[in-house]
Amino acid sequence: MMNLNKKLKDIENKINLEKTKQLERKKKIEKREKEIHKKVIKIWNREVLNNKSFHSNLNQILSTFKRIDPKNKRYFWKIFEFDINKKETLKDNFTFYIKNNRVSLQLTLDSLYTEINVEGESFKIENIKKAKEFFLNCILDVFQEQNYL
Repeated sequence: MMNLNKKLKDIENKINLEKTKQLERKKKIEKREKEIHKKVIKIWNREVLNNKSFHSNLNQILSTFKRIDPKNKRYFWKIFEFDINKKETLKDNFTFYIKNNRVSLQLTLDSLYTEINVEGESFKIENIKKAKEFFLNCILDVFQEQNYL
């Protein structure tokens, strides 16, 4: 039985050591992701959430649509948190509603694979200005299609 106790103790030690290693790896990965996300969120906040010029462009489009089609009350845009499963609390989605359609600009946080999605197109965070321009153009395209232009 002495040998059994020694084997059990060895198994227990190995399992405990492996669990400790896994926890350390998990903490290291989470720390790395948090640093990456922190940089991305800073860019997102500066270029989209808190960008008065971008908001002004959306408001200008909105007022023009309402002036062209005053009977329709279904033109508006809003910001909301789309992915509630992520660790960061962040309003990560801009959606512009055009009658029964919508066009979205969404940030997807996924460590090194973070991207901005606009109507099926993906952009790296470095190309955020291009993504915003594509988003605005998509809004105009949807409006034109709805009005048969």
